[in-house]
Amino acid sequence: MDADRLAIRGRLAERMAQIANKAAKPAQPQPRAPSPAPQPRPEAAAAPRPAPQPERSEAPKAQATPPAAASRSRIESLKEEYQTLLHRLHERVFDAPREQLFFVPTKEPAALSGLTIASPNRAFGHDYRPIPCKVFDWALDQIPEDFSEFTFVDYGAGKGRAMLLAAEHPFAAVAGVEFAAELHDNAQMNIAQYPRSNMRCRNVECVLEDAVQVGPPEGASVHFFFNPVRTRGVRGGSEQSRDGLSDEAAAALSHPSRRRRGGPGRRKRRLARVEPSQVDELKLKLLSPHAVTVYRSLA
Repeated sequence: MDADRLAIRGRLAERMAQIANKAAKPAQPQPRAPSPAPQPRPEAAAAPRPAPQPERSEAPKAQATPPAAASRSRIESLKEEYQTLLHRLHERVFDAPREQLFFVPTKEPAALSGLTIASPNRAFGHDYRPIPCKVFDWALDQIPEDFSEFTFVDYGAGKGRAMLLAAEHPFAAVAGVEFAAELHDNAQMNIAQYPRSNMRCRNVECVLEDAVQVGPPEGASVHFFFNPVRTRGVRGGSEQSRDGLSDEAAAALSHPSRRRRGGPGRRKRRLARVEPSQVDELKLKLLSPHAVTVYRSLA
């Protein structure tokens, strides 16, 4: 037994000595695994170059408006604004008291396209617009003759405004010519209803007819036009009806003693313009939205 124990102890001591010797020896460094060779970095993708832009041609520089042209443009603009102001002044201030006297209002314009017109000269007519009352008065102020010797004729009478304004003067007679049926009816109603106390001439009549078909009346007469036709070239009729006045109030005085032989309206007459006084001329330039011209027959 003792021998066995001794043998076991001997083997254990031997084993322990081996373990001690192994622990006392420095650990041999383990060979490192070779590190992988560095892989070459893929070159960064080159950024795409921007496509060459077409060369932009420089926009042409706006040419500066010449001072003279800019000044003219400004003057024209001021003229238009002043004309608009004058129209409003006449419509809302000067015309208002007399407009109340008409049975059918005369201040509203009317387009010929919506009216009944049997004349072949329809295309040459202008839309209806009333003449400002003061402008009409200023036109008659330039006629020094005694109105009682004259017949007043309004070519393109419309709703009768100019006719009834003329009837406030002592004309021998007042006549109007209108080719639109609706406007003629309006004029007839206004003639019938106009206050007789305001009429110094009560011999007033409006006919439904094309003015070119109506000859001038016998005797001395005042022919009145307020922009009645668009252009020259109206078919037939007297010379007065073919004049193509544009945005103008015009009166022509005709004297029977100065007519040529051959019948009224058969031959051309020479007309001379009546020059207004300096006061009237200044008043018309400053306060009238329309040109006003008066002519006198010479032969």
